[in-house]
Amino acid sequence: MWFHRPFNLNEWLLYSVESTSASSARGFVRGEFYTQDGVLVASTVQEGVMRNHN
Repeated sequence: MWFHRPFNLNEWLLYSVESTSASSARGFVRGEFYTQDGVLVASTVQEGVMRNHN
């Protein structure tokens, strides 16, 4: 998680999430936090691997 500028946690935030890649049991997700007036205040990324147990 990266914080780009100060913000108030007592106010509403929009968390926009997008799965930019998913194949071969791997996935990558990117997210962004915006204030009510549309200012980008934080970003996230997550990569995951899924295994099928037989």
